[in-house]
Amino acid sequence: MAENHVPTIGVMCIDIATKLQESFGGNYHSYIAASYVKYLEASGAHVVPIWIGRDRGYYQRMLGQLNGILFPGGAVFIDADDIKNHPNVTSDCVASAEIIYQLVSERNHLARRQDDAGGYFPLWGTCLGFQLILIHACQLQKVRIDCANMRTAMPVHLTGDYRNSQLFGKLPETMAEKMGKEPFACHQHRYCITRDSLESCDLNNNWHPLATQKDPSGLEFITIIEHRRFPIFGCQFHPERAAFEQLFASKDLCQLGHSQLAIELAQNMATQFVNACRRNKNRFSSGQEKAKHLIWNWQPAFCGHLKDSNWLQCYLFEKDVDYPKMFG
Repeated sequence: MAENHVPTIGVMCIDIATKLQESFGGNYHSYIAASYVKYLEASGAHVVPIWIGRDRGYYQRMLGQLNGILFPGGAVFIDADDIKNHPNVTSDCVASAEIIYQLVSERNHLARRQDDAGGYFPLWGTCLGFQLILIHACQLQKVRIDCANMRTAMPVHLTGDYRNSQLFGKLPETMAEKMGKEPFACHQHRYCITRDSLESCDLNNNWHPLATQKDPSGLEFITIIEHRRFPIFGCQFHPERAAFEQLFASKDLCQLGHSQLAIELAQNMATQFVNACRRNKNRFSSGQEKAKHLIWNWQPAFCGHLKDSNWLQCYLFEKDVDYPKMFG
């Protein structure tokens, strides 16, 4: 199968973080941490921002031009009660992720029936993105549970059958050993998905846990997962932070995750995903059409100097943002 050697990957925006809105003012509606963009670019991809709060037709058009999509991490309210109690906080990314997940699933179902490389469509979820994939796979039933507030870098515990997977089927034994010892996986979450919660949603037949870890109370939760038939992957931790979020003005609780080895292990996750995206044959209609969609049309804001900042750089977008109408 021919490969697209420079895949174009969409990164879905997340509803604006309160700290960013407070620090930069303006009428910002969503953002993307620049670390996700750098993380994918470092493995050979081009990146396009995916707007949230748009209609289904927009996401259908984007999936017809992109080679894959990444759902990033973030902090938004998902449950109806949470949204009711915080009326000023938006959660448009939740509904947008649901539409994207449905469209990705439809394409991959069709691709398996027709051997269609354009339908083979990879999707990755990180932290919140990982949870959103499984929440929508579970059709909004309760698949994630409360766990200890995690703010640290740790190794992962690969499952006994991790080699029977798309992600790690060809993983060198030496790298697998290092993943189990080096604290490369930066955790920043207070919700977890466990094998039991996966089974409670009847997802265990379609989803393959590849690694686990334990919170401070001893609760074992899933840290890496993939779909058993489709190129859909997720991790509970933040691999993009290893190389691209070395905080200095605020306390870096994942400091151990910035070593040379940690960066190598974390970046391997992006490489596997980008390689999967290379199998998709979608294209923009022209170079000019692609150019107006690329993230390079926007400049990230420097937020690493702010006290308690969680990111070094972020792209900030207003609600009515759009791709340039004219280019060149």
